[in-house]
Amino acid sequence: MMASLAPITPYEAVIAENLIAIEWELLQHRRMREASMRRDIHNAIMDAVVKRHKSNFDDAVDDAWEEHLAIGGTEDDWEYPFEFDDDEAKKIGEDLVLRATSHEPNNQSEAYAEIQEMGMSPIEMMISAYVDYNRHSIKHDEKVRELERRRRDVMRDYQALQRSRPIEGEVVEG
Repeated sequence: MMASLAPITPYEAVIAENLIAIEWELLQHRRMREASMRRDIHNAIMDAVVKRHKSNFDDAVDDAWEEHLAIGGTEDDWEYPFEFDDDEAKKIGEDLVLRATSHEPNNQSEAYAEIQEMGMSPIEMMISAYVDYNRHSIKHDEKVRELERRRRDVMRDYQALQRSRPIEGEVVEG
């Protein structure tokens, strides 16, 4: 970037460095904003997977309870036949997130089908994540607008400084 700005004087170099710093900060805020949206999508998928596995677990426990009662069991002699494995549900959720956000179309298609099987729409999830993102990204958006304004101001000053350079061979009095 410094080469493209082509500062000649030390002061132009300082202004050019300011422009580069502003560009870097803009890039970072945009990346944070995008990461926030990816996190919202990730969390929505993870929550759906864990909820689905918890529901399947509850159904299995209900079935086991019914079988227990059918063979003459009582509440006093009931023991849970198994426990809900939250870690396993999260592991499955992470796998689904990776496939849903993959750049490989086949992986995405399969993941979207699984998401739909859970009673969710991938498009609605993205819309929901975008709405949440907009709610939470206000700070980043404000900072981006402020940085863009600063960049325009500094660039305007930089260009004015470059235009005021003496023409080669011109004698500058002072």
